[in-house]
Amino acid sequence: MKKRENVIFMSASSQVSLDFGVEVGGWISLNVNTTSTSTPQLSLAFAESPSFVRAISDDTGSIATQDYDKALSVSVPEGSTWYRVPEERFRGGFRFLTIVAQSQVTVTNITCEIGFATETRDLRKYAGYFYTPDIDQQILNRAWYAGAYTVQTNIAPQNTGRFLPQVKDGWAYNNTIGVTGPLLIDGAKRDRAVWPGDLGIQGTTAFLAFGYDGLVAYKNALETLFYYQNASTGRLPFAGPATGSFRSGAQSDTYHAWSLIAVHNYAIFTGDAEWLNLHWANITRGIEFITNALDTSYGLHTQTAPNDWARQGGGAYNSALNALDYHALSSFATLAHSWSKDAGILSNATEWATAASKLKRSYNALLWDTKFSLFRDNQTTTLAPQDGNSLALLYNLTESPAQAKALSKALTKFWTPIGPITPELPDTISPFISSIELLAHFAANEPARALDLTHRLWAYLLDSPLMTGSTLAEGISANGSLYYRGNAGYKHDAAYTSLSHGWSTGPTQALTFRVAGLEIVGWKRWVFRPQSGGVKSVKSGFESPLGGFEVHWKKVGRSFDAVIRTPKGMVGTIDLASWSCETVLLNGKKVTVQRELKGRGAVRVTGYLCSIV
Repeated sequence: MKKRENVIFMSASSQVSLDFGVEVGGWISLNVNTTSTSTPQLSLAFAESPSFVRAISDDTGSIATQDYDKALSVSVPEGSTWYRVPEERFRGGFRFLTIVAQSQVTVTNITCEIGFATETRDLRKYAGYFYTPDIDQQILNRAWYAGAYTVQTNIAPQNTGRFLPQVKDGWAYNNTIGVTGPLLIDGAKRDRAVWPGDLGIQGTTAFLAFGYDGLVAYKNALETLFYYQNASTGRLPFAGPATGSFRSGAQSDTYHAWSLIAVHNYAIFTGDAEWLNLHWANITRGIEFITNALDTSYGLHTQTAPNDWARQGGGAYNSALNALDYHALSSFATLAHSWSKDAGILSNATEWATAASKLKRSYNALLWDTKFSLFRDNQTTTLAPQDGNSLALLYNLTESPAQAKALSKALTKFWTPIGPITPELPDTISPFISSIELLAHFAANEPARALDLTHRLWAYLLDSPLMTGSTLAEGISANGSLYYRGNAGYKHDAAYTSLSHGWSTGPTQALTFRVAGLEIVGWKRWVFRPQSGGVKSVKSGFESPLGGFEVHWKKVGRSFDAVIRTPKGMVGTIDLASWSCETVLLNGKKVTVQRELKGRGAVRVTGYLCSIV
């Protein structure tokens, strides 16, 4: 049977809105038939949220009138014509297309040529996966894949950044994002640029979901940061070249540290010694930028370049900055110790580890508030921020398990039914900072609390009628509206807020690494440390240049059974301490709850009379 083609007959001044069903992005084409010689005959407008389906497009430039982009005018010859939007009028992220007729037209064959992840042959074929059959935990599956798809829409060809200065009225996506492509960018619609803070979350998501393709985009974003590193100071850029921040010379202490953390993660995910050797001088200069900024009295970093993710406050011994510095120092100290010996490279591992230890002691002495079980934003204020506390908890700035648990509990004081309101940016719920908090609760061995947060915030991001239903927004206001950062740079322009932002994808990382429990934690090292939080069964896996990782585990009554597969040639640790199992068997032989394995591929771990601590 011949498929019937949909035909849209439109009179002058009429309009029709089409729903692609999910977030898409790319080049629209359509067949137009018209008898009109006056131009334009129609216009195209794009929207992510159902709230902004209208005759003008979502904004990519934030102005108070909320009509920056307007619509794309289409002029065609009289008769029947196939039309494709110009290359530079690529539209990065949208779910809805509105066609407005300026004269009588007939429209057919409306198509979106996908413009993201263009090097991926099959967009549906993910390298990684996560699945739990638990009926009451289906939001976890949805959150994992929404995070993956969000980042997929954030894998951009090299020359599809926003043109700067921006076109008004209208838009152009023909700016060079980085030194090569494709690259990981911060958002499908905008800013379409490399941002180091975003890479701290989305880089891991890209790796877990897409394997090779994700790592290529991740690597190219890092190469861009290295290319623009200050040769004399070692400072890494606040943002990539396709931003106004880069053009104005803005700098950021926190995003410098985020760059190094993203580099470290890429290095251990790939085990790429050649790449690490190539950039070891860049890395060393980047870490020296931190060590040179640590004062002699406390070994803490006074924040002088406070540009960040939009938070207010900061300065002095900022808790978020120093937590990020600590993790950069301690991570590279560990990596340098394990890798440089094999590479025959001299490193400053001991110096970095010593600096990290001193920083941690002073951090607790100066910033910990015993009364509230929270770290202060700095030593001059009583404000306790979500970002600094989440980072401190995630990166082990606490000095005991009891302190970590107290901090984890104290963070819930910021919670609402749809997520935490961050004190450092009032009236705001940030999925970026909440992604860090989510991981932090797992670090404190509080998986039930972490999953509670997932059910609150990420269920809202997926189920609210304001959203795309397929991707994750960059932020919302405290009441759940899209007026994110209304008073902080976005000029109350809700249509400017990105609804597909890679920094909001923390659950993808948390569910694979912490619930499924199989994680790369160092140079050719992995750990299996599953955390249930009430989940009874999980299947998960991901691909790395080191080889494939896969885990299937289930809990039945008081028994636990897992099969894990990891690449040979790596060192792994089985850690079931949090399960409090009376008996643990490794391939049928009794072992302790923590066991190191060398050069093993597949193993079966079985625990009996287990309860979760």
